[in-house]
Amino acid sequence: MMCDLSRELTDIQKQALFKIAVDLVKADKQIHRDEVALLDRLQRTCGMSVGDLEFIHYISLQQAVSTFKMASEQCKRAVLDVLESIVGIDNDIDSRENLLLAAIRMCLENSSCGWCTIVSTSDIEAECLSEQIVYLEQSEQSEVAAVLNDKYDYLLLSKALEDVGLQLFYLPNVISELKDQWSGLDVQGEGFDLLRRSMEFIVPVGDRERLSDLSNTLERMDVKTFYKVICSRYNIEIDRIPYSGFLMVKVEDNYLLEDDGRLVKSVDFLCIDISHSVKQRILHFVALLERAVNLISYQGYYRLLYDYLSSEAKILSSVAIDHRGDFRLVDLDNELLRFESAPQAKSLYLLLLRYGRTGVSQECFEKALGYLNNVEVVSVMHSEQFSVEQFKQRLVELNSDWSKLIYNLIAIYEQLSTKDSGKGSFLSYISKIIQHRSALKNYVNTGFAEVHHLANAEQYHIKFDKTLKTYYVDLSPALVFIQNADGVITPITKHDQWNRLIV
Repeated sequence: MMCDLSRELTDIQKQALFKIAVDLVKADKQIHRDEVALLDRLQRTCGMSVGDLEFIHYISLQQAVSTFKMASEQCKRAVLDVLESIVGIDNDIDSRENLLLAAIRMCLENSSCGWCTIVSTSDIEAECLSEQIVYLEQSEQSEVAAVLNDKYDYLLLSKALEDVGLQLFYLPNVISELKDQWSGLDVQGEGFDLLRRSMEFIVPVGDRERLSDLSNTLERMDVKTFYKVICSRYNIEIDRIPYSGFLMVKVEDNYLLEDDGRLVKSVDFLCIDISHSVKQRILHFVALLERAVNLISYQGYYRLLYDYLSSEAKILSSVAIDHRGDFRLVDLDNELLRFESAPQAKSLYLLLLRYGRTGVSQECFEKALGYLNNVEVVSVMHSEQFSVEQFKQRLVELNSDWSKLIYNLIAIYEQLSTKDSGKGSFLSYISKIIQHRSALKNYVNTGFAEVHHLANAEQYHIKFDKTLKTYYVDLSPALVFIQNADGVITPITKHDQWNRLIV
């Protein structure tokens, strides 16, 4: 790239490029050896003599940038590439370097060069801060006022600038803030006394009569007047900036050699015309100042995300029961849960899920088993004449905890098994579920425990409270869903069959 520049640039442009390159190197107030090496290569490539190097101390940043205004797009792109390589060579882009580079880019790139310029001025005694960006105007700008006087637009733009280290100074808002702060102190006409007194302490008093009438002075102050104040204090000719309404930010301090050999301090400002497309132009500037972050946080929510993305990630997963009765873990790629004695184990699980944290007592199970083992019911199991609906109705009529338990278990097992509920033998499977509940509990817990990436697997388990002698499931029903043959998923708590169970 440097070889191309040596052929394309004029001698004046080479000096201008070197001037800008040196300014970028010293912008962060420290010089890296790799930066010096790059400047050395640039000097040799451009064939610049010692005299050529001395000349760069006589030209301002404004003059240097203006030499490229009429250059070809290819030439300007090559220049910017060199400058960007200088800023990044020490792997530590300082905010001052970043601001200076952004200003140069805006003045050279076709997308913004028509509404941006560098203004260099010297012999400034007043303080200039790079951390503030001020809005100024030479004539009233209705489009700018409509944006900056809108509290939401102002908040958006001031926050965007703040995020890249710049405080927006918009005079109407500043005056409004002063009035708000001191109007509350208005006791017998002394509303601005705090401001007046503080000014007496921190700045020369000057015209005491004027100082005593701060309220009227602030009322008369507007952005156009403030522009004249800035021009006076910063030694800028009033018509030097070609924009009616603009933002101005200092990009660097400098020193220039005068023809008589005197070294004078100068300041370089970036001026951005925002008399049109206010928000777009400000955000364009902000985008150039935003730097890609190459550091990765590994704490808090970031760590949770990275752990989840890693091979060892574990997650609390929802459970979907499909139309075949299979239990699948939705958040683990629909992994199939495998249970020994599956229909019976699943039926016991859903039964206990329905009873929630209260669970089902050992005593209730025993009473239910006793009923199913009595002579009358056993005879029904061997009968060809059997109506499951009539049997369930009878259980409802009994209206006891144990009869409701049997009713619920029958309703669940009808949906999960392939057994014919029209035969009396169907009841024998219900009896076996209750009888072998301890073994089925272990089958369910083993099934969940074998899923490697399931977080808090014990939360899904069937548990037994030894004190209360109760079986229960801790899992919230909100994590369980029913999936029909078309793939439509419904929360189990909103499913008709769930709500028909009696608890």
